[in-house]
Amino acid sequence: MGIKEASEVPAPCVALENGECDVSIYEALENPSIGKKKIGFTTFATGIVHGLQPDALMMILPALALPSRLAGAAFLCMFLVGTVIAMGSYTVFIGSCSQALKERVPRITEKLTWASSLVAIALGLALLISQFFGFSLY
Repeated sequence: MGIKEASEVPAPCVALENGECDVSIYEALENPSIGKKKIGFTTFATGIVHGLQPDALMMILPALALPSRLAGAAFLCMFLVGTVIAMGSYTVFIGSCSQALKERVPRITEKLTWASSLVAIALGLALLISQFFGFSLY
């Protein structure tokens, strides 16, 4: 998905003196009002599947050791709230940093998307190949 997104037709740009490309002029013309992006079904489904993994059970297992059901439910509710706040703040931090970086280097988004997609593919292949040869990378 990342490689597909990074390979889409780039927006036209104005060449700057240092060889970089300024797309802000054309982005302002194409998007006169800044609207919210829609979260695609694929992104939502990925989050659901990730949350249903068995290793996530270890994080909530202490709720079974608590003395009452109310204490277990309170633990699960606070775990949910803490996780949402932590993940949301991390997302805001990464998003604001990448937005500020994009203003300085306009094509950085495509470059980062390509790099992270290739690292993810390489890691997946390494894990599969390591299991084929009988050793574990983790």
